[in-house]
Amino acid sequence: MSKDEKKLYKNMPLGKLCSMVTKPYFGALTLKTEHLKIEKNFSVLILLEENKNCTQKYISCALQIDKVSVVKIIDGFTKKGLVKRVQNPKDKREYFVELTPKAHNVLPKVHKTIKELNDIAFKGFSSKERDDFSKAIIKVYHNIEHFPSSHVIVYKTKKKISKSI
Repeated sequence: MSKDEKKLYKNMPLGKLCSMVTKPYFGALTLKTEHLKIEKNFSVLILLEENKNCTQKYISCALQIDKVSVVKIIDGFTKKGLVKRVQNPKDKREYFVELTPKAHNVLPKVHKTIKELNDIAFKGFSSKERDDFSKAIIKVYHNIEHFPSSHVIVYKTKKKISKSI
């Protein structure tokens, strides 16, 4: 990284830096998996693969996706034959979201693509550095998960704002 880049990014908000990584990464991931017709909702399938008895509420909380979006994602995956809703035998009002065999056939392709992109993104990183990065970003998330996200309040003031050039 050049001296100018270091200076430019030094005071940049963490969220902006993460966004700058997220856009090209998910763009490439979406492009490389567009033939699978799952759009950008890879994380939902991966969560369901790794956890049994997931409800829509659990998915929403675990992945920080609003409830309405989760319903749309699950409805879309249901139409594509990737997931099914199964009634909880202990609570008839609750439904679990489960992967179908079709999803289990798609997921290895998703994992392969993620591995390829991660290998590119972490080029020049040692195994320890990759592990440290993952631990650090998860730690950052836990430190700020209580921050407001989609419910930001903007206060209007009567004070006139002037620019000096």
